[in-house]
Amino acid sequence: MTRKQSKEELKEYIESIRDGEGNVVVDVDLSGDTPRYNPLSLKGRKDLNSEIYDFIEGQTNVIPAIVPLRIRFHGKFTEGEQREIRQMMHRHYVMKSYDISWDLMANFRKMLILSIFGAAVLAVYLYLAITGNHVFMTEILSIVGSFSLWEAADALLLERPHLRQEHKNNEQSLNERVEFVCNEEPSEPEA
Repeated sequence: MTRKQSKEELKEYIESIRDGEGNVVVDVDLSGDTPRYNPLSLKGRKDLNSEIYDFIEGQTNVIPAIVPLRIRFHGKFTEGEQREIRQMMHRHYVMKSYDISWDLMANFRKMLILSIFGAAVLAVYLYLAITGNHVFMTEILSIVGSFSLWEAADALLLERPHLRQEHKNNEQSLNERVEFVCNEEPSEPEA
């Protein structure tokens, strides 16, 4: 399959799950035996089952971050349950946003410290290479300084764009619209 065919297939998939308003719709069936809530969470801080989040993220991971999401839960829900589920989802993505922000800050610190350290080590290397006969020491400093700058470049050019994309995807999930579709069981016809 060529790249162009892959793009066309992805485009067709996205269009097939879009609604009339341009939102990507993910339908989640909670009418069966799948537990809705994480059994480890306490009543005051209940959270949805992680399988639900995994399912939603699996369905939306190929959707561009600029496309709005609409999550529809199918099943029977009271008004209180609907409100709780919306709050749980919002809290989940807010906490994930904090985690990604902390990763971005750690990435920046790592990049900054490694850049400064690498530049300082290479400066010492150049000084020793010009002024002395410390061949073994200069080679070690050259390797350490180069490695530090390489890791700083890796943090900037590879890790940071990935974290920024993850942040955009999480923002998409944070702004998703959550709806509930009541699945009424058909009543038995009266005889």
